[in-house]
Amino acid sequence: MDRLSGACLRAFVAFPLCLLGLSGPPGREQPAGSAAAAWGQLRVEIVELGQDAARHPVTARCYLTDPADQFWSPPGAINYVKPPERHFISQGSFEISLPPRKYVLAVERGPEYRSAREEVEIGSGEARRIEIVLKRWTSMNRRGWYSGDLHNHRDWHEMPELLLAEDLNVAPTLTQWVWEDRLIEKAPEEELAKGLVRSVDATHGYSVFDTEIERLREGPGAVGLVGLRAPVRFHGYLLSPADSVFAEAARRQGGFVDAEKITWRDSAALVALGEVDFAGIVHNHFNRHGVETETDPWGMIPKERPEYSTPQGMPLWAMDVYYKFLNCGFKLPVSAGSASGVKPSPLGFNRVYVHLREKFGYEAWFRALKAGRSFATNGPMLFLKVNGHEPGETITVTPPAAGQKRVRLEVEAEASSAGELDRLEIVWKGEVVKTATADGHAPVLKARFALDAENSGWIAARAFEKPSGPVRFAHTSPIYVKIGQDPGVVREDTEFFLDWMDREIGFYEKLSGFREEGERQAMLAMFRRARSVYARLAASGSSGHGKIARRRVK
Repeated sequence: MDRLSGACLRAFVAFPLCLLGLSGPPGREQPAGSAAAAWGQLRVEIVELGQDAARHPVTARCYLTDPADQFWSPPGAINYVKPPERHFISQGSFEISLPPRKYVLAVERGPEYRSAREEVEIGSGEARRIEIVLKRWTSMNRRGWYSGDLHNHRDWHEMPELLLAEDLNVAPTLTQWVWEDRLIEKAPEEELAKGLVRSVDATHGYSVFDTEIERLREGPGAVGLVGLRAPVRFHGYLLSPADSVFAEAARRQGGFVDAEKITWRDSAALVALGEVDFAGIVHNHFNRHGVETETDPWGMIPKERPEYSTPQGMPLWAMDVYYKFLNCGFKLPVSAGSASGVKPSPLGFNRVYVHLREKFGYEAWFRALKAGRSFATNGPMLFLKVNGHEPGETITVTPPAAGQKRVRLEVEAEASSAGELDRLEIVWKGEVVKTATADGHAPVLKARFALDAENSGWIAARAFEKPSGPVRFAHTSPIYVKIGQDPGVVREDTEFFLDWMDREIGFYEKLSGFREEGERQAMLAMFRRARSVYARLAASGSSGHGKIARRRVK
């Protein structure tokens, strides 16, 4: 574990942190006596410009660096240093003593605000005051959408400030974290009597008993157990027991299972056995500074195509595996998580938005996520309707006696972003059937068209910003289409999972490391049960992705 203690960082009065180590060596503290007079004083007020044109102080995330790229932070601030990510949290204002030189201050507050950047020069003994004005470009809460980050390793004591700094509505906190066979963190026992959820205000809340079981390389993979009422206790080691044991324990207490990546060894087995509630599409290999493309050494499945190992291809890999699950008939909502606390991203960099049809609440948010009324993103906002239906819903068509086999699907999609959009795509059963591209700088892309479907299936939208360091994209949960009794299963995709199960069964049959033969057999039994599910689906499936006839509306 390489997490850095916020308490340790806050011990300094004012300091720079450089890139040489995890936090870097502390810089000079403010000198005493006459030397102190050479330092200047900077006071910063951070405000949001409201609709009434009034200025309201807001908590935000700040980056303050000097020409040597040293990071500076005011006394008492929450700091986060996972190079190259280095920021602190300001609750509306801060003061800091600085040596005379030029500085760059950048301020951000989640994806619904435009970032602000200011160059500041501090003279010897000078006292400066500046105001940073943050402006919203969208307000998702007003549209009934509320955001969450399901992969959160931050200090739960700091969550109130972090949620407000990112304008993030929901964050399960993985206070219990199992790495291979070690309990890296343990849920706070003293908090058990205080209930499930901590409310920051009417639209921001978090929980503190959530658990990640992470057993990589030869192990089965990683699952997030979220929305828990009590910690799920770990017993076992790298290879035993199977993750299905912990998933079942979480679901028995009303919790949920997030497949934070759907490419681990056991992901397909857990999905087949009904042990997965959410599928991580925008996951922690996408961070604020770039994309981690390395996967094989960690125990993920092989990549089928070379482009999947490129930064731009990484999201397509997760999507293509996700589409195969959907083509087997599994209803899987998309989710997102940043792994802030471990990865070089702030909390909420990757987030899932959920559309609520009731008053906001922690449990209401999870119910809506489970229902599939969601899109996952680290940049664009994305909306989809088909025949007036939203993601998570099913369009059911009963063919008349005359044997009509087609259903007309009227599709409306819109992507918007503070960044520069590249394209908006509509996907039917894994195939892109419509693309809207940007002509120059495009903050909004729209697609409106119709298609005739002859088979049961699903339709979803995805959007990409123009390539830069980080890969920014979004993906909706599907809208399902059910035509008569057709299951809509694609046989070729069931065969993909049959091969997956056979590969893992062969792997665990030969692997040394199980402490008892019964533990090996229990792991194999899970994969064999899952294989039988895919074999039944293969028998009911048909070849191809289903015929469609497209018709442009406008």
